[in-house]
Amino acid sequence: MKLIEFKEYNNLNKNPELNKKKVTIFVLIMLIIVITITFSIVYICSSKFRNWADMHILMKTVTEGKLSSIEIQSDENVSIYAYDKYITMLNDNKLNLYNSSAKKVGSIDINISNPLFTSNGKYMVIAEKEKQKIYLISGTKILWTTDIDGIISRIAVNENGYVSIVCAGTTYKSVIIVFDQEGNQLFKTYIPNNSVVDSVISSDNKYLSFAEVDTSGTLIKSLVKTISIKDAKSSSETAFAYTYEMPTNSLIINLKYQGSKNLICMCNDSINLLSDGNMKQLMNFEDEGKNYTFAGIDLINNIYEVQEISDGISNQTSEIKLINTGTKKVNNYSINSIAKGTSSAGDNIAINLGTEIYFINTKGWLKKKYIANQEIRNIIVSDRIAAIIFRDKIEILVL
Repeated sequence: MKLIEFKEYNNLNKNPELNKKKVTIFVLIMLIIVITITFSIVYICSSKFRNWADMHILMKTVTEGKLSSIEIQSDENVSIYAYDKYITMLNDNKLNLYNSSAKKVGSIDINISNPLFTSNGKYMVIAEKEKQKIYLISGTKILWTTDIDGIISRIAVNENGYVSIVCAGTTYKSVIIVFDQEGNQLFKTYIPNNSVVDSVISSDNKYLSFAEVDTSGTLIKSLVKTISIKDAKSSSETAFAYTYEMPTNSLIINLKYQGSKNLICMCNDSINLLSDGNMKQLMNFEDEGKNYTFAGIDLINNIYEVQEISDGISNQTSEIKLINTGTKKVNNYSINSIAKGTSSAGDNIAINLGTEIYFINTKGWLKKKYIANQEIRNIIVSDRIAAIIFRDKIEILVL
């Protein structure tokens, strides 16, 4: 036994330089692991360190001219939209689709000149504003198209391709039509006296919710009604599940289902969570002394608001507050400038400052900072891609 131990000891010392190299490599690996863990912990816990690291270590800044771009003519009547992994351009009844490399990957004949766009995941709906034509598109193909009675005022699509259309111009004040992903009309709901400002379908295809506004009196009255799609197929009159009444003079702007149960209602003065017949206010835009400039609900399980804080000409800040509608957790992000516009989808919020754009996620973390040499006309984001629009081009940023 002692002989074996002596041989092993002798073998270990035959090449001391090799053993030293192995120890050095091991120490370096352990040091990298410790540094990585420490960096991650500090990055998550400290917003100041995270902001510094984003700019100086992770190099999240992108400048104009470094991205793939699509040329456009400033005098052309082009309608631009972003959905899924595509940038779309509608002009002269032709919808061209581009990928993240600015390569045209599809072209579709669309008989629409004044479009309404909306999308959810891999589905996009295009309708002719105040006319009858509507298309459901996925990828680079038309899934179905139809003409409806009346004139189209609002459209919506859920993540499964179910479509709801609000139309007017009939004997009723408003009519809502619901289609499945194959273009089969499931039912119509007739609203005789009030205007419907929005309608949405739950992610499990079980419920249709819509917002009614009564402006006939001196006070504005807003209601949100939820009906069972299964029951509405046989009789829309007995399909009502819930009715939510907003405070007097609270004007509903739009609705968004975040999941199968949580219905988010954005009003001119607040954002509210509606679920199982109960209503809870998540944000209040009428807090005294605060200047709210932008807000949005088109996110995955989150809502946001932008507050402008000004302390003299040289000290102006935009504070972005995000609330998870499921957990109610609050995240924040601060920018030392005044926001001129926002765009949001999926996990992405774009804050347009004029010649800079901050792209943040719903954790309140920076994804990308974009710096332009000229004024940015518009920014449109999907859950995967962003279209940064200038007078003569579109630059494409993958998110």
